[in-house]
Amino acid sequence: MNPAAALRQKAIDEIREADQNFSMLSEKQGLAKAFTTYAADDAIKLNDGAAPTVGFDSIRVQMSRMPANGSVLTWQALKADAAQSGELGYTFGQWMLTSKDNSGKRKTQYGVYVTVWKRQRNGQWRFVLDGGNSTPEPK
Repeated sequence: MNPAAALRQKAIDEIREADQNFSMLSEKQGLAKAFTTYAADDAIKLNDGAAPTVGFDSIRVQMSRMPANGSVLTWQALKADAAQSGELGYTFGQWMLTSKDNSGKRKTQYGVYVTVWKRQRNGQWRFVLDGGNSTPEPK
């Protein structure tokens, strides 16, 4: 493998790992912890059916307002890719949100997402754009 291809593949592997760790943190410690851990300072979070949330501080405020109803959001990347430079990439995949309705009955929602990742000065990957939308249950 030539050096440029190796650099790109390393970035793809790192982005997949960051995406997986992001989801695991969401599952174990909640959405607020996950999103504030993985958001870049200039991150944009697209919201299904609402205006985007722009900037880390705005994302932190939005996450602090999330109801503590035991909702769990997890996701799995179906595809990841990166620029030849190894500095920018994306993941695309499916998400699942489990929660309880007002009567206490468990419900599950499904969707797809795309996350754009950027390598930070310290070498860590943080998302600069994240969004998704609801879909029917996957077959």
